[in-house]
Amino acid sequence: MTSDKYGFNHKQILFREMVLGTLVYSVVLGFFNDYTSILYTKSYSTTFLVAVVLQILTHLTLMLKKKVSREFKHKTGRYSNLGHILSVWLVLFLSKFVFLAVIDLVFGDSVQISGFVGLLAIIIIMTVAKELTDYIFDKLAD
Repeated sequence: MTSDKYGFNHKQILFREMVLGTLVYSVVLGFFNDYTSILYTKSYSTTFLVAVVLQILTHLTLMLKKKVSREFKHKTGRYSNLGHILSVWLVLFLSKFVFLAVIDLVFGDSVQISGFVGLLAIIIIMTVAKELTDYIFDKLAD
């Protein structure tokens, strides 16, 4: 088993990421639901389930991004760096449309997001909140 700098194995790291990410996403989505017109959810249970779905989709997107990056890692040539950047950008950009489609498919009228720009704003804030949480976690290490 692989471990990180804290001695956790891969399963522990994945569990921590999924639980912490879901909780952070749930809080951010709750604030968006309560204080903006960007997001409407029928109940807090729905908000929490949206956070779970978004965490899973985010994890799958990042796995795909890593796979695409690995494909370009060993390539050399004039356009390999540009191809790498564009491929990663394309995965990250198109994933937002997948997020919208999955949320609409799973939750229907129980969740309303004010379009692509609204989803992008939510994802940016969720990402910043999650990265801030990870940063504080790392700074608290001995």
